[in-house]
Amino acid sequence: MQLTITQVLGLGSPGVSILFSLSFIFVWNYGRRKSNYLLLISAAFVFYALAATSQILFIPQDTGLNALVSGGLFMSSLFLLNYGVAKRYQVRFDLAIHILVLIGVLIALAYFFYENRNIIARIYILNFSVAGIILISVFRIRSNIRGALIDRIFFWTYLLFGISFFPRTVLSITQAVSRGLPEFSTSPFWLILQLTLLLFAVLLALVLLAAAMLDIINALQHDRNIDSLTKLYNRRSFEERGRNALASDRNEPISLVMFDLDNFKAINDNYGHAAGDMVLAESGNIIRQCARKKDIAGRFGGEEFIVLLPGTNLNEAARFAHRVRTKLANTVFSALTDMESVTASFGVVELLPKETLSNLVQRADIMLYEAKNEGKNRVALDTNTVKP
Repeated sequence: MQLTITQVLGLGSPGVSILFSLSFIFVWNYGRRKSNYLLLISAAFVFYALAATSQILFIPQDTGLNALVSGGLFMSSLFLLNYGVAKRYQVRFDLAIHILVLIGVLIALAYFFYENRNIIARIYILNFSVAGIILISVFRIRSNIRGALIDRIFFWTYLLFGISFFPRTVLSITQAVSRGLPEFSTSPFWLILQLTLLLFAVLLALVLLAAAMLDIINALQHDRNIDSLTKLYNRRSFEERGRNALASDRNEPISLVMFDLDNFKAINDNYGHAAGDMVLAESGNIIRQCARKKDIAGRFGGEEFIVLLPGTNLNEAARFAHRVRTKLANTVFSALTDMESVTASFGVVELLPKETLSNLVQRADIMLYEAKNEGKNRVALDTNTVKP
């Protein structure tokens, strides 16, 4: 088969699409294979490459069959892209609507070739259907754009991509079209249309790849900062956030609650370390339930926990400690088969003027051990250093 210059140039579009498809697979694999929506987007670019190749090389050579095959592949590419976008932004994907549109488009393309041959009608049907499906997807994700710059860029790029099909369709109705598909498919105007479509595809791919990489970075940062067992901040992350909270210029009290699960070694000895881990995990869940959004809760090490309470004085922090203590003691832990209760001892302190986080933690630790020495399952307050 001897290719025209227009066809050779046009084949750059499916070639680039395959490269982007492989890029999405690479990013998916690099991100520990968690973001499965990337596989859908990768498949979308493969189908787009197949659709473009079918049109450019005129495979299959039967004009009517070619219109159906390339149109079906292109619509399938779009559906996979919409499905991937819906997965990323956690919105509903209208599968039934997409299937009905695909069937309707194929029936219409067949009718306007085999029954009432009209290439202009086929162009309008395919392009306006594509635009409508894209705009439905844009409408679905509009309220779930997360405020990040990359998400806003994607939203507006996707919106413009959908809108662009209207002027592109109108502009494609030229004398070349009226003389038939073979002449139109080799015209410079057709090449320009393909290149503009490729341009939008490249922009969408680049934006989606950037968004995926940011997702991976955020996930890695989350894993680095969060204790995998309790889902609270780990010690390093707690200290970093705690220092930032103390450095903030705010005229309000700050208190710290530090506590330790009583007799935790006995739980490990009697039930095993797996049961101990389950107790720690459920304890972390209780702490998250009791803490406010602005509180900084962490696992300080072993069975020891710590919570920084901005805008909270000593008495308010004590009430928080008693709330956690009571909830722990009243919780039936699934790992403790004989209904043994879990208790904790608490040390509560309030920040002094110009006090560092390290000193605040040291004072809380002293009060915690005072609670232990007084019989455990209690709250000890450092009332001697409270500001008048």
